Amino acid sequence: MERLGHLLARNSRSTTVGISETVLAALIGASATMVTAMFHLVSSFKSQSTDRRVKGSGIKSLLWMLALMLASAVGGFAFAEYRSQETRDETHALRMEMRQQLQTIIAATTRIEQGRGGGADDEGRRGVEGVATVVNLPACKGAQVGFATDHPNCAEQDAVQVSVCTPMPANAKVTSAEFFSRPDDSQQPWNDARVTPGQDIGGGRFAVTPVERPDADGTKQVCYSFAHWNSQKGRTLRVLVKYAM
Repeated sequence: MERLGHLLARNSRSTTVGISETVLAALIGASATMVTAMFHLVSSFKSQSTDRRVKGSGIKSLLWMLALMLASAVGGFAFAEYRSQETRDETHALRMEMRQQLQTIIAATTRIEQGRGGGADDEGRRGVEGVATVVNLPACKGAQVGFATDHPNCAEQDAVQVSVCTPMPANAKVTSAEFFSRPDDSQQPWNDARVTPGQDIGGGRFAVTPVERPDADGTKQVCYSFAHWNSQKGRTLRVLVKYAM
């Protein structure tokens, strides 16, 4: 980008008076060569004696001077054209490079926008279908008393508190939640194991009110607490949360 800005600035300066810098430099060089040649020719004429300044010698010197001037002009303009062509090639190469980079940026931006759109649609569909979280709990064991090897049964006041958490976008709103519980060795279908928050299901109970916790990367967790005090069997818990964006 710096090269292109420098080149454009140089081109804009060179076209201000209608003559590029390279052509102007060639003209100055040719003029300097002509002046130098004329100076040497005059000096040569003065240094020669009168009898040696014959007509033929003067004509030859004039022809040599004109040839030198012509050669200088041709060489200067050829060099100027070469430099001008080099500048045009460099400008064309930079333009092609910028065009390719622009096309790459446009393609990447399009992919990102499509990915964002697809991600939002997928997240919305996921929220409508619901996200299920499953937790397995062992049987509750009471606190060991003294040197006894057996653990007493758990009472409700000794219940183990666990949280069943479902991750979702931070700006999502919960539309509904379904709760399920069955013994850990049961093959009962989930639809037949639905329970209600606050209902005693035989040594366990879901809390009615959820708790939302912020998570990383623009997400949060919606957690439902479960109190477990069944000392005979473990339980498998399942919470299906549906949300809207």
